[in-house]
Amino acid sequence: MLRFPGNRLAVRMQDRNDNFLLLRIVAAVLVVFGHSYAIAGLGTHDFLAHAGWAPGMYTGALAVDVFFVASGFLVAGSYLNRHDLAVFVRARVLRIVPAFAACVVISALVIGPLVSNLSARDYFGHGETWRYLWKNLSFIRAAFHLPGVFESNPMPLVVNGSLWTLPVEVRMYVMLAALGVIGLLRRRWAFNLLILAGLLTALYFPQQTTETLRIGGYARLAALFLLGVFMQVNKDQVPVSLTLAALLSAAAYLGHGTPYFMLLLLPAIAYCSIWLAYARTLKIYNRCGDYSYGVYLWGFPVQQLVALTIGSPTPMQIFAWAMPITLLIAIASWHWIEKPALKWKRSPTAPLPVP
Repeated sequence: MLRFPGNRLAVRMQDRNDNFLLLRIVAAVLVVFGHSYAIAGLGTHDFLAHAGWAPGMYTGALAVDVFFVASGFLVAGSYLNRHDLAVFVRARVLRIVPAFAACVVISALVIGPLVSNLSARDYFGHGETWRYLWKNLSFIRAAFHLPGVFESNPMPLVVNGSLWTLPVEVRMYVMLAALGVIGLLRRRWAFNLLILAGLLTALYFPQQTTETLRIGGYARLAALFLLGVFMQVNKDQVPVSLTLAALLSAAAYLGHGTPYFMLLLLPAIAYCSIWLAYARTLKIYNRCGDYSYGVYLWGFPVQQLVALTIGSPTPMQIFAWAMPITLLIAIASWHWIEKPALKWKRSPTAPLPVP
């Protein structure tokens, strides 16, 4: 049996100090960086896309992958820590909904009428305004357009392209709750058998799996989320090992161009994300708030406003102007909306860091 140097995850988790806050704020900044190219009208053509690592891969896509791994790991831990469905649901709602609702409502009812080509009367009388609110706040399917908003931008019409992942995230929570209710999260052998069955199926149909796990697809995000859950469920066995991170990365690199590339790449992304979270704790950053969600939510509309103001901006101009503004909004969102909302959680045990 292979043994890798380093402590098991369960051991590293005992001091409740990790790098998740730092990992997620870096991922959120990468999302803003990657979107700068698209909002400048250049598509997803940042340095990672030019590297040709994988079709459709750019910094924003990789960052979203990391978000879903971290979310699976932390949210599964949250459920296992409480083992109470009602408390779990309340915690998820309080973490996701208040800041998201504020972003959607302010975008539709404040920013929209201020920048729309329509008059205020026509804007508020337009059905698309209210569909934007309903579709997004229902978490059924994201809506991106508001009437007359950003029509002349290099990337026209899209108000907030980041919102598409939120309904996916909510579906992952529902799936996790179902796994918890039927007992799979506490029966490690049964959960691992489920993951093994999925892996064997993917190995048997590599071409179909490559298409299913395409970058930006729902199935890919679900797979990454489940890999995060897998490492949480198996935390007593999973090592925090640079050697293992390097081996998985090398396997993905060597598998590039083969039908098995995605089956090698996703575990590499998942493990390296958790390894980074526990490899070395940067306690100084943990004194800051969790600003990543606010950056993720507000980055896109702020970038579109910058593009509207400048006229024909370059990606670096969009990023340089939008990032500090977005960070200030995210700080306000954390201290005025997200953190106060989390005080309404009730848990009989100390919670894990809030995903």
